[in-house]
Amino acid sequence: MKLLGEQFIATAEGDPSVLGATASGSYVNYAVAVPGAAEVTLHVFDGRAKKPLYSIVLSEEDRYGDIFSVKVADNKPDRTYLYETKGERFLDPYAKLVLGRDHFGKKLTRSERKALRSPVRFHEFSWRQDRHPCIPFSDMLLYKLHVRGFTMQAGVGHKGTYLGVAEKAEYLKELGVNAVLLMPCTEFNEIEEPEINEGIPGFYSSPFYRSSTYKTNEDSDEDTEPVVKPDIPLRVNYWGYADHYFLFAPKASYASNPERADAEFKTMVRKLHSLNIEVLMELNVPAGTNRSMVVDALRFWVREYHLDGFRINPGETDPILLAGDPYLSGTKLLANGWDIGTIYQRDRIPNYITLAEFHDGFRDDARRFLKGDEGMAGTFASRIIRHPDRSAVINYITDHNGFTLCDLYMYDVKHNEQNGENGHDGSNYNYSWNCGAEGPDRRKRIRDLRLKMKKNAMLSMFLSQGVPMILAGDEFGNTQEGNNNAYCQDNPTGWVSWGEARKNAELLAFVKKISALRSEHPVLHNPAALRGTDYLSCGCPDVSIHGKTAWRPDDSPYNRTLGILLGGEFVRKNRDESDDSFYLIFNMYWEEQTFDIPRLSGGRTWKLVLATDPALTPAEITEDRLTVPRRTIAVLQSVKNDGTKKAQRKKAK
Repeated sequence: MKLLGEQFIATAEGDPSVLGATASGSYVNYAVAVPGAAEVTLHVFDGRAKKPLYSIVLSEEDRYGDIFSVKVADNKPDRTYLYETKGERFLDPYAKLVLGRDHFGKKLTRSERKALRSPVRFHEFSWRQDRHPCIPFSDMLLYKLHVRGFTMQAGVGHKGTYLGVAEKAEYLKELGVNAVLLMPCTEFNEIEEPEINEGIPGFYSSPFYRSSTYKTNEDSDEDTEPVVKPDIPLRVNYWGYADHYFLFAPKASYASNPERADAEFKTMVRKLHSLNIEVLMELNVPAGTNRSMVVDALRFWVREYHLDGFRINPGETDPILLAGDPYLSGTKLLANGWDIGTIYQRDRIPNYITLAEFHDGFRDDARRFLKGDEGMAGTFASRIIRHPDRSAVINYITDHNGFTLCDLYMYDVKHNEQNGENGHDGSNYNYSWNCGAEGPDRRKRIRDLRLKMKKNAMLSMFLSQGVPMILAGDEFGNTQEGNNNAYCQDNPTGWVSWGEARKNAELLAFVKKISALRSEHPVLHNPAALRGTDYLSCGCPDVSIHGKTAWRPDDSPYNRTLGILLGGEFVRKNRDESDDSFYLIFNMYWEEQTFDIPRLSGGRTWKLVLATDPALTPAEITEDRLTVPRRTIAVLQSVKNDGTKKAQRKKAK
């Protein structure tokens, strides 16, 4: 260890077991992993000063494995730091905050890149006895949002920020949401630009911004930039799925005060938790990331930010390692799939389910069935009743990648011209339908059909046994004008347009209604896996599939109808009574269809409580059949006979 400069500073042997900069008493412990390096220099600054206050060269005697560490007797709150090795300076991959990326979408000059720093410690924060809501997957309504885009056009005081999301918490509660999934919020470089340096040291492959490493030259502040070919325009990575992340640092430009991004993120979490709303975050892990670092990152966000769960990309992580980590045992983990048999050996059923599948299966099958594709009724039925016993499944019609719900029924093809890639970006397989006209249309028959299709899509999610997930703005018809890949649209195209909430009040009211219905009746989100049998000997199975003829599923490829009976006797609504039964009717033909209605025992009858076509209004079902309009979903609920009417229904003529 060698101290550079004239200022004396007391040091001690470092602790390599905790990476990053950690304050303890009067000392700050610095630890960084740099494989293959003979020495590393720690530069400590006074705030954002250009020149270091002091520098410490860490050599062989300060290294344990690939980790260099030192304790420094200087824990003043304005201290910032970075490292240098082989003539290149770089930020700590375990940095808790990055100062200097204060404005979203701003391309930094060379001098601004050189001024990037990491603060030594966080500001103190009062959690006020904050607790994890611990919402079971079976009771969850998930809402996916982009922190910046969610509030840029909202009536809030802090647009595009964590505090802006906190200001919309009451709206989410009113919608029935009890969990939010944040798109990536860890610090990333949102400007897509040519790589600046290739030989970057690190704990894992490319852990630092290319633009935050630079050759040491204290005598030059010239803003020399790399040569950029004129045919390669710079784009803003609005979504945040980047190749380089600081996995421990919240995105500073999502804060109203970037130097307190950590405190503002915590304020958002605390506010949502106070309303019994969980907070989950997508943690995008770049290729080649050290898997121990991923575990450290998840633990850190749970410990420091009280996060309730994560969506991860298991191709770059070890799902079994994460699922078996004791620190994360109560943390929800969402991934494309899980090897449940390996994770829970010998058919062990966990006391608290924390693993969930998150993939496009429900999305694609539901879209195809709802628009009337052949051969999809049985596939859709299996999706809507799917309920694994040792994991959960997230069901969604739309995700950030693809059409919004409004655009799904307004465009047949993508319209990504604004992205500047000549239409080559974005999926060509959207299973969308423009309902008779491409783009906006004022004709009432088209507008009514589009509204019905949006209601069908929302209701299909809410009637599924999995966890329904709403993409922010879909509940009131937010549009991206046909862009199905708005990754670079940091503008009104990519932002949620809250003005649509006033224009589409009927859709918003419908979503609130079905959210309340699902919340009230556990049979619609059964905490137990469905068996398809009458294991209680009550005269009806817990779930059964029907066609237009009751008790006879129609497996023909041209069939576009479906009936699903959910037995209320198998779910307790409270200690004293079982839930009501529900019969779900789907008619995805382009003309009306007549359905047999299964008979009920125990002096109960059916009542139509909900339909996506206004021609069907709530009423008691008095006949054995029900005619359902074209492309319509109807929901029947069992009700007790009050004795004024006979339980026996009339046969239809």
